[in-house]
Amino acid sequence: MRLLPLFFVLSMAAAAADLERSGWRRQEQNGVIAYFRGEEAMVMTVPPKALTGSLRDSYEKARESFLGGQLVQRGTVQEMAGGLFSEYVVREPNGSQTHRASFAMERGGQMLAYLYATNDEAAFRKYRPEAMAYFAAQGPAPASTPVQGSTAAVVGEWYTGRVSSIQYQDRVTGAAAPTSGNNMTYRFKPDGTYEQFGLMQFTYATCTNSYFMNLSGRWELQGDVLRIKPSEGTFDSRTCGGQPVRKPANLVETVWKVRVSGNELTVTDEKGASSTYRRK
Repeated sequence: MRLLPLFFVLSMAAAAADLERSGWRRQEQNGVIAYFRGEEAMVMTVPPKALTGSLRDSYEKARESFLGGQLVQRGTVQEMAGGLFSEYVVREPNGSQTHRASFAMERGGQMLAYLYATNDEAAFRKYRPEAMAYFAAQGPAPASTPVQGSTAAVVGEWYTGRVSSIQYQDRVTGAAAPTSGNNMTYRFKPDGTYEQFGLMQFTYATCTNSYFMNLSGRWELQGDVLRIKPSEGTFDSRTCGGQPVRKPANLVETVWKVRVSGNELTVTDEKGASSTYRRK
């Protein structure tokens, strides 16, 4: 039997632990390991299959056989974490449809594959970041490495932020004012699109100001340079409990040098200022 490299085994264990900590239930039967998120979603290993041609050819043929069914939206097969990845929709034998994503790679002349399946589109979006992190951890790349063009290292949801330890209180009513703080989240998708959410809130006396930004567009990685190109977005503000005001967001391209270390993404802008984001 061919032994897998130690870091590969460890990465699988860490990814599985992350799923279980997030509330996924582990189940094993006949050597097939699956994780279930209630009745809504499932992540499972697919039994290894001998390659008879290229990995791409084998993967294209196998997508339709994972759990059975017929592809009705094929999705684009793309490279990820040293393997192949795609998202698609399948019509089940009973006529219903499921949303699926799968990841496959070659190991010792066999195709190893992992499947994420949900019963509706809302559940697919909700649990997709956890499934994507699990897929990315199966690949052969070490957990701590410069990105160097590996989009899989960046794919997923990343956040940074802080909450102030100071909280104001109304002297008359005794009610506590909202805590000051900020949060920024990036969701990088494997199809090259992204979403960005930013919240900043600060309170002085009994007056709270809040600002919320929501952007989307495309991202690309060249070497260790990440370019984020927004195409649409909004900026909402609310001052001292007044009516919220919405304006179009400034669509400015962001250019960073990036490095991934474990669950941390460090970004450095063109002026040398750095920030660290953690994987959700």
